[in-house]
Amino acid sequence: MMIRLKTYWVWFRLLMKRTIKKPAFLLLLLIMPLLSVLIDRLGQGESAGTETGIMLEGQEEEMRRKFLTILGEQEGMIRFRLYENEKEMRQDVERGELDCGVFLHEDLWKGLEDGAWQETITLYVTSSSNMTEIVKEKIASIVFTLYSERNYVNYIERSDAFKAEGQDSIADIVSFAQAAYEKHLLDGSTFSFLYQGQENRDGNDSGKRQENVESGGKQQEVWSVSSSFRLRGMLAVCIFLSGLSGLLTDVKDREEKRFLRLAPQTVTTMVNIWIPTVYTSAVTLFTLGVTGHAAFGSIGRPVGGTGGFLWGIGKEIVSLLFYQFLIIVYCSIIRIVLRKQEAIAAAIPLLMLLCIVCCPVWVRLAAYLPLFGVLEKLFPVTYYLLSGNFSGGSACPGI
Repeated sequence: MMIRLKTYWVWFRLLMKRTIKKPAFLLLLLIMPLLSVLIDRLGQGESAGTETGIMLEGQEEEMRRKFLTILGEQEGMIRFRLYENEKEMRQDVERGELDCGVFLHEDLWKGLEDGAWQETITLYVTSSSNMTEIVKEKIASIVFTLYSERNYVNYIERSDAFKAEGQDSIADIVSFAQAAYEKHLLDGSTFSFLYQGQENRDGNDSGKRQENVESGGKQQEVWSVSSSFRLRGMLAVCIFLSGLSGLLTDVKDREEKRFLRLAPQTVTTMVNIWIPTVYTSAVTLFTLGVTGHAAFGSIGRPVGGTGGFLWGIGKEIVSLLFYQFLIIVYCSIIRIVLRKQEAIAAAIPLLMLLCIVCCPVWVRLAAYLPLFGVLEKLFPVTYYLLSGNFSGGSACPGI
């Protein structure tokens, strides 16, 4: 038994050496860190964001404070610069210092009550403005969030049902109603939308934006594509490519009838596919750690201290092992279907292209076309990206 195990160990080491000595495979291992640096730099460029001007004319101090607080929470790729002078903001838009400018008139709330709110918000744009629609959505979400609370309070103050209670009692009722409004808006008992910026509520930069859609106590999480997700996606594609290269090696070994006496062909196939993914997974783990995108930086766990660091590394390793298992199963199915080395070699470029297009590597097309929701499930890359690394969340494109 010991002799048999020793033989297997020697065989495994020989396969490891054979894999690492291939020039094309070495090139892939070198490309992966360089690719990650490029994507990370692109992500840093993104984080600089687009600047938009905003001016609040004559708003009440409390309403102004609430507006700016919510606006600050929504800052991500779009950053807002506060102005006190409308002309100055318009000039900055014209000079190209701002993507666009938003001017909220003094009679905004009255316009909302009269149904003519479009005339109380002025948007300054130029031909080069490209974030206008997103800015409009953000501003509208804040305006109607504050207006709904304001209208709620006004209704109670003016309602005939409470007039008999007297002014002091109405003030207490309003205070109670406001507290109930905030409580039931966020406890899941009512339908609501909660928009969060790139930084999560705990102050940890998660590298992604989350929209929580709550209804009847149920919550769905939708994650936006960020530089972290794109980095993971491209590294996942590289790991998948390494597994397919191992499949090519296995087909060649079968044709030349190597290792027939050492192990069953099924075991040989699994080992040949697995070994290249071990190397690429190790490079991926190192790359994610160096660039700060390992699991401990993206799943909402505290990143401080040795315990949090080791927990994150452990979770990353488990995710990669799960992904390696999927690749082994997937490549084994391909070998059964295609059989010939030439057919497999011809299919690899097509599979890589389909992975990049169909899987949520750069953008999740399933968010726009339901067909891609089916196609993305045909590749192991999707399951890696949507499983351990993002705690069951799903990716969708967005700002």
